[in-house]
Amino acid sequence: MAKFEIAEERLFNVKICFKCNARNPPNAKRCRKCGYKGLRFKAKDPRG
Repeated sequence: MAKFEIAEERLFNVKICFKCNARNPPNAKRCRKCGYKGLRFKAKDPRG
């Protein structure tokens, strides 16, 4: 999708908390900000 693979890796290889929308490292089991266990990977394709 992006022109630069390294930049794409940094932007999209994160987990987002369902509760507070905080960005977390990809290997996280719970949110760093609120402690919630519901995490998802950031969407790689555009919506809409």
